[in-house]
Amino acid sequence: KVIIVNQSKIFAKYITSRDVQFLIKKISDYFLKKRIKNKSFLMEKKELTIVYLSVKEMQKINKQFRNKNKPTDILSFESHDPRSLGELLLCFEVLKKQAQNQKHSIKCEMAYMLIHGILHLLGYDHELSMKDEKLMFRLQDTCFEELGIYNIFK
Repeated sequence: KVIIVNQSKIFAKYITSRDVQFLIKKISDYFLKKRIKNKSFLMEKKELTIVYLSVKEMQKINKQFRNKNKPTDILSFESHDPRSLGELLLCFEVLKKQAQNQKHSIKCEMAYMLIHGILHLLGYDHELSMKDEKLMFRLQDTCFEELGIYNIFK
């Protein structure tokens, strides 16, 4: 079950909750077939919360939890609820800029960042070491490519 909290009404113009549900299902199914850390979390956890935030809110939360006084694309938070995989917080304005820089759609960028966020919730962290960064981004890129996200969200 994917719970969507839309505090940034802009997202609804670009991506539907059905798109998000579809993406989370595809990403989860993909990782269930792979050898990854904490795969059991995907089998045990029954929900994921996705929150769309404004630039101002994202900057505030990023400052509070990471001591970085700027908005970011996505933040991942583990849950204390045994049924929940966690929460993913996304900022449309940052994702939109990144999509433009990457020359793909906002839906593609969102899919890429959802993969990124789920990997964080599974225990991957690209900020620990160069080795961890290479592993996480390789998994993220491979998932994105093998799921054919570009073809799904041209």
